[in-house]
Amino acid sequence: MSNLVLYRKYRPQRFEDVINQEHVKTTLQNAIINKRVGHAYLFTGPRGVGKTTMARILARALNCQNRTGAEPCNECEMCKQLLIGSSLDILEIDAASNTGVDNIRELIEHVQYAPSQASFKVIVIDEVHMLSKGAFNALLKTLEEPPAHVIFVLATTEVHKVPATIVSRTQRFDFKRVSVSDLSKLLEFVVSDNKLSIDQEALVAIAEAADGSFRDGLSLLDQIISYSSGKITLGLIEEVLGFTSKQALMQFMDLITSDKTALAVGFVSQLNYRGRDLFQFHKDFMEFLRKLLLAKISKETDAYPGLPLNRLVAIIEAFQKAGSELKWANIPSLPLELAVVELTQTDAGLTRNVAEDFSPPKNGSLKTSATDNETLQKVLDHWPQILEKVKDYNHSLISSMKLAEPVEVRAGELILLFPYKFHKDAIEARKNRIIIDQAIEEAVGVKIMAKPILKNEWKGAEPNAENQTLNSAIKILGGDIQN
Repeated sequence: MSNLVLYRKYRPQRFEDVINQEHVKTTLQNAIINKRVGHAYLFTGPRGVGKTTMARILARALNCQNRTGAEPCNECEMCKQLLIGSSLDILEIDAASNTGVDNIRELIEHVQYAPSQASFKVIVIDEVHMLSKGAFNALLKTLEEPPAHVIFVLATTEVHKVPATIVSRTQRFDFKRVSVSDLSKLLEFVVSDNKLSIDQEALVAIAEAADGSFRDGLSLLDQIISYSSGKITLGLIEEVLGFTSKQALMQFMDLITSDKTALAVGFVSQLNYRGRDLFQFHKDFMEFLRKLLLAKISKETDAYPGLPLNRLVAIIEAFQKAGSELKWANIPSLPLELAVVELTQTDAGLTRNVAEDFSPPKNGSLKTSATDNETLQKVLDHWPQILEKVKDYNHSLISSMKLAEPVEVRAGELILLFPYKFHKDAIEARKNRIIIDQAIEEAVGVKIMAKPILKNEWKGAEPNAENQTLNSAIKILGGDIQN
């Protein structure tokens, strides 16, 4: 298997390989064949759907020495240079890291000179909405009347932040979010190509979790492959990525609709004890509720036949509110637990000892081993390389990662301490953790998962913070705690 991460290994190299963006690639192919290529394009759409990939294919097609129709050959000298990124005539600029006027002035000076080898200079500005107002103004005139040998491709996920004066000087293409069906087909091909096996349920789960992004889907699959030792199952995906199974979501829903307050609160507490991502659980449960709502409206399901539509709407509204409070809660599980209490509205079972059914892990299971200490030392020795790899994958993450302090490896997790909640929250996002985990594995050669924690909440190897979280929740709800 190649050392490249999957989303780079399987990046499309020709227009025909691009999935789900027919309206864009057909227009560009016709423009190339009819020699009516515009001087500036604006590619906008969700992350990971092919904007930068399409820009690179366009650059090769325009400069290919043996082009067939609109397709680059990827074999000639120019194509090879562009594929490995060694050509001086094709520039890719990350606007998030080059936001200022001086950066754009250097670019404008560069485009005045004729290409050294290629037919066209192609300038790709990624995340263009990050440019400052002054930088946009400096770019405006050149974008309107660039030299004949220059083509601009601006890419953004937030087109509403791009000034109208810039948009009006480009040909705009809106990239579509990838369907679950299309992404499932790609993932199935990748799994087969790597001589692996995957359950259909697991395939769909990854595709749904990718949220319409090819890159996220392949990154998630990459992480799963690294952990699997055989067939990829839905259970493995739930364990590694923290997804919640449909059975667990139905169990939680049953507890709520049956007004079993203490058990439903205990369900949330158990998730917290196990270190499950409550944000992911909330997202999974909201998607479960959304599908149930749509099915009830269209009368396509017999699930929960005794549940009135207004009660379902109330459940959705309560957890929608809880989701907005999750990010700022001192006790992460509390907004979900309060939503349960609000919805069940009963005193039955509140005095039940929740700890009897949902007990925390034993202290011994949290102790570090000699192997963990060796892994931590490897991480510390390779920390500069890890930061460099994170920077390569995502420039915006590096400012947060520079504040991270690796302090312990325990049960396959690398504890990273952060002085500020803002940076800890940034690293906690699943898409960012995937990047960090990948960077660590590439630098150290060991698969471990980053776990960000605030410095003032760090209790060393003892699970004090977890105990305090459950105890506080139970006391607020009027329960008893038995030792």
